Order: sequence, then structure tokens, then C-alpha cells
Amino acid sequence: MSEAVNTEAFWAGTVVDWLVKNASLRKERIDLKRKFTQEPYNLSAVRVLTMMDELAALHNARSGARLVLSQNWRLAHRNDSVGDFILAFVRLVQPEDGSAATDNAAPLPGAMSEKRHGRTHSQRVEALRANPRDDWKPVDLEIIASQYAMKFRKITGTHEVFLHPSVPHCVTIPLKAPIRPPHIRAFVAMIDGMDEAAR
Repeated sequence: MSEAVNTEAFWAGTVVDWLVKNASLRKERIDLKRKFTQEPYNLSAVRVLTMMDELAALHNARSGARLVLSQNWRLAHRNDSVGDFILAFVRLVQPEDGSAATDNAAPLPGAMSEKRHGRTHSQRVEALRANPRDDWKPVDLEIIASQYAMKFRKITGTHEVFLHPSVPHCVTIPLKAPIRPPHIRAFVAMIDGMDEAAR
């Protein structure tokens, strides 16, 4: 059996085991044609992004390589079916030329490589800054929060609070009402405050 087949089998098994554990399913209920956010998994976009981080950490521990999943790659593949995601991840860790991928943060067409204090500068944050009146959803802010290691929690099902230890204040957004420009500006200001604190 070739190394490529072994690699694909390992990561397929790892993702299936992760789904069994995190979606509380039996293996026979895993359907590789379904998306992580669909039945029977029903995982949030943030949980899928967390899975990606866990897979990258496992790859790094196994290979000694330094795989960094760029924001563009994460956002491009978070809505894949399980099977398509496995194939994309295998292509990333085992390129066709056989060389090990050590860092996929190098710019792809349309990708962004600028870094601020060790963090990939988020195009999504800049989109928030440029257009706070857009139709932003809580999941948009949750994705950014997970990338910046911010904590967030829902309060009584009506609001969500974002906080970070380096910033003295928190930001609260509504879950059911539209997110208004002042909420977006406060969220962006909080990230700017985190950057200032990191200097």
C-alpha cells in the first residue's frame, strides 16, 4: 500500500473518529457526502474551525513539520462535505510532488500574507471596519473571535458576549435582532485594543 493511500486512510479515520466523538454519533451514521453543519452532525462553523486547528496540531506532532492553516484555506473549506474536506486536507499535508507542506500560509491567488504581531491580518476584520452596515451575522463575529482567541458566550439566548483578557471591556451583540453598526464598530475596536496590548 502506498504512502499516499496510508496518509489518506489515516486522516479519513481521524476525521471520522473526531465526528463520532464531537457529534455523538456511531460510525455507521457518518456520511462523507454531508457537510459538517448538516444533519446528522449539526456542528457550528466555529466547531469546524476548531477541528481544523486540532488536525493541524496533530499533523505537526506526528511529522515535526509546521503546518499553519491560513484563514483563506479555513474559510474556503469550512463548508465542504466531510469527504471533500478530507481530500483537501490530505492534499495539503501530502502534496502530489511528495514534498511535505510545512506552511500553507504563503499567499495563494487572492490570499493575504500580511501579519500583525504574529497574527494573520484578517480580511474579515477589514470588511467589518469598511462596511459596518452590512448584514453581519453572529457566526461572522464568532469566526473572527476564534481566530483571535477571544472568548464568547451566549446569554439567555438573546445576546452574545465577546471578551479577551487583554481588553478591559467586553462587547455584546444581539442574536435575534439585526447587528447594528455600533456593535460592529465596538467589536473592531476591541480587536484593535488587543493589537495595542500586544505591542
